[in-house]
Amino acid sequence: MKITLVSAIAIIGAFAGVSQSANAASGWTNFGTIGAINQQPITTPGSEMVFINVSVSTNPSDSSACSVRDGFYFAVTTDRDKRLFSMLLMAKATGQKVQVYVTANCHLWGYAEMQGMVIQ
Repeated sequence: MKITLVSAIAIIGAFAGVSQSANAASGWTNFGTIGAINQQPITTPGSEMVFINVSVSTNPSDSSACSVRDGFYFAVTTDRDKRLFSMLLMAKATGQKVQVYVTANCHLWGYAEMQGMVIQ
């Protein structure tokens, strides 16, 4: 079996839980209300990440790779990520709408990677 560079990258991406589509786009969603906030158990793939749902109607990510159009994720590993998580919890607790910045990366569960957030 011959493995090309593209195949190797796709395999590595699948094991990491992230895929990057050539047509994926980054940018801001419109404002929406935070629904579910999901932290998986430690034994589950993606346990270092937080998954959220936000009631947005505009999502610039690639819809074929990021099929959960109101779903976003980020890893909480740095101080910046922890601040983002704090903002997320505050917005959820107070019912404020948020706008999400997505990257071109999509999790294998169909969620778009988020890198920023604005609270309205």
